[in-house]
Amino acid sequence: MKREPTAIARTLAVGVVIPVHNEQELLGSALDSLADAFDQLSGWELAMRAAVVLDACGDASEEITCQWQSTLVRRRSPLEIIIVTSFAKNVGHARALGCDAILAGWSRMNPARIWLATTDADSRVPADWLATQVIQHETGVDHWSGRVSVDDWSGHQDETRLRWQNEYEREIQPIHGANLGFNAAAYLAAGGFAPLETGEDRALHRALVAHGAPSYFDSAVRVVTSARRRARAPLGFAHALEVISPTPRVRATG
Repeated sequence: MKREPTAIARTLAVGVVIPVHNEQELLGSALDSLADAFDQLSGWELAMRAAVVLDACGDASEEITCQWQSTLVRRRSPLEIIIVTSFAKNVGHARALGCDAILAGWSRMNPARIWLATTDADSRVPADWLATQVIQHETGVDHWSGRVSVDDWSGHQDETRLRWQNEYEREIQPIHGANLGFNAAAYLAAGGFAPLETGEDRALHRALVAHGAPSYFDSAVRVVTSARRRARAPLGFAHALEVISPTPRVRATG
């Protein structure tokens, strides 16, 4: 997707926040997909930043992030990487820290000209993820959201996959921190991310809508996320899959 720099009138900068809690298995592919999405913005004359928030990590997540940052530096990428450390083990707090870190470096810029987005460390964004959001921002949208999909159901029964797909597609507008974007001024006016262990994405969505942020739900641009069983956030996506999983039958004895 190519556009001339003069077509960008409203947006001056794009920042993405990705919270990380022990994600060494999936983090590398998540970061690479994010770099590809930023590459789609090349030539648009936008400032670009990504904040990776290492939240109580005890694995190789920090090493993976630093290696990714070094690779981008060697490539002379215009994307600036900010690494933030937290020990709260709280995804809402981590997302808020990331947004704060990005905006602190752009303190002289009008926040109404900044677009922020969030995804997750176990997810892969499509190449047009950011370009699509910026285009919507140019039309006046201040709050953008989209769906997720799963491409690896290993470890789950077919019944779980089918049940999730049927129930999920019936949802009119699901909200995911893995596929969310918003104007920075609208984000600040809505109070930002609350320090919630789960549901921080839906809480921000409600606050943005309450503050009158023009919203756009995009069902076409989907982020591929993990269907793992071990949850990182209580009552998050892994928990939802566990709830709908068939209960194993207990063989009677005696």
